[in-house]
Amino acid sequence: MRITIAVHGHLRQTSGVGHDELSFTLPDAGGVRIRDVLDTLNIFEEEVKEVTMNGRRARMDSTLRGRVRLEFFPKRA
Repeated sequence: MRITIAVHGHLRQTSGVGHDELSFTLPDAGGVRIRDVLDTLNIFEEEVKEVTMNGRRARMDSTLRGRVRLEFFPKRA
């Protein structure tokens, strides 16, 4: 499974993604959720207002499969 991640707003400074996109490959073992990816990026779920998966709004418990592009949008301070 190929995952590409982009973050917006203050998440660019506080997450493990930075200003550019981050791409990586995981074994397609199934059961990986958006919520699980947040932990590895040093992003707290409470900081995220909206997440999109492949351009569509998604829930934190959505399961990832195949090629996925995630974008995280922060809550406003």
